[in-house]
Amino acid sequence: MNNMEAIRARHSVREYTDQPIEPDVLAQLERVVEKCAHEGNLNIQVLQNNPQTFDLVARFGLIRGCSTCIAFVANKKTQDEAIGYWGERIVLEAQKLGLNTCWAGMFSRKRCHAVCPPGMSVRVVIAVGYGKTAGKPRRSKTPEDVVTIEPGAQKPEWFDVAVEAALLAPTGVNRQDFHITLAADGSVSFSAPGNGLTNIDLGIVRRNFEEARAEAVQSIGR
Repeated sequence: MNNMEAIRARHSVREYTDQPIEPDVLAQLERVVEKCAHEGNLNIQVLQNNPQTFDLVARFGLIRGCSTCIAFVANKKTQDEAIGYWGERIVLEAQKLGLNTCWAGMFSRKRCHAVCPPGMSVRVVIAVGYGKTAGKPRRSKTPEDVVTIEPGAQKPEWFDVAVEAALLAPTGVNRQDFHITLAADGSVSFSAPGNGLTNIDLGIVRRNFEEARAEAVQSIGR
């Protein structure tokens, strides 16, 4: 499974079985987390055997049966876009490993077992495990809703598939509150309102876009 296949196959999963993650799969996931934490200069922790993390939201039917999560420890909102960018890399690698995931901004911080240095807290977590289903697609905006092509810009061959990947990115309550601009000089920029968790969403969107672009460019080059 390449990254675009993982992007297309991956959906948010909120109900999990009690099947534990196999040691070799967990070891591979932990290596990905360690690499992303290093490259993104982030504090990312894999927390096992802790279903209490989701006790707060289980009553609302959001995440059930998940006992493993990936926690992002940060100083308020200062690393939000990086959290989304590197967290989505972990999500795609988890999908390739046969795991299901769900980004969660609502969870029990009091019951989460993450180690938080002074002045830091758990900003967001990713539920990970084996879902009761593989999830399902959600309603999506169209490329015309989220893309501006400036006058004089030439749309590259890879652009449409990269935008498709961006539109498949998970965002808070599926609001897809982001915008992509292709400038006349060929550069691409991303923007979001900057409130709530939208900068995390922006990082997730940018990761999907860039992974799809890289694969498309490689394919075109061949």
